[in-house]
Amino acid sequence: MEKDEMEFSKDKSKKDGLTSACRECNNSREKIRRENGGEFSKEQKEKAFLLYGTACQICGSGFNLQVDHKLPQNICNPNMASVSENAWILCKSCNVSKGTKIIRDMIKDVPKETLRPMLLNHIAEKVKNRNFTEVKIRIGGKVFTEIRVK
Repeated sequence: MEKDEMEFSKDKSKKDGLTSACRECNNSREKIRRENGGEFSKEQKEKAFLLYGTACQICGSGFNLQVDHKLPQNICNPNMASVSENAWILCKSCNVSKGTKIIRDMIKDVPKETLRPMLLNHIAEKVKNRNFTEVKIRIGGKVFTEIRVK
């Protein structure tokens, strides 16, 4: 479905000068983000930088660093995504490239006692029962395995 240019916000960093998602999609994503615990606290961010240092965990860049969710908020129970065990440091570019993808390596990185209650039940069941496909993707020059639940 094609959307009119007016449905997108301006973004000078993009080639066409527009955001990659329309306003409606951005608003929907932000609503889910708020419902799922939103941002990490200041203390959680400080802990992530102490644990991971000041370099992107994917490409090694030291610029435009952000505390990111290893597992995206859209697959987590409300108020469960923004826990310290789900935090890591990425540069903005790698964070945007990762987006809401479910990366197999990240699932393995979150402790099981945190992972199970964090994931939405239908996602946890699909992962447990291996009801997904695996696709190789490239982020920041590294290859990862994305899980796409069926």
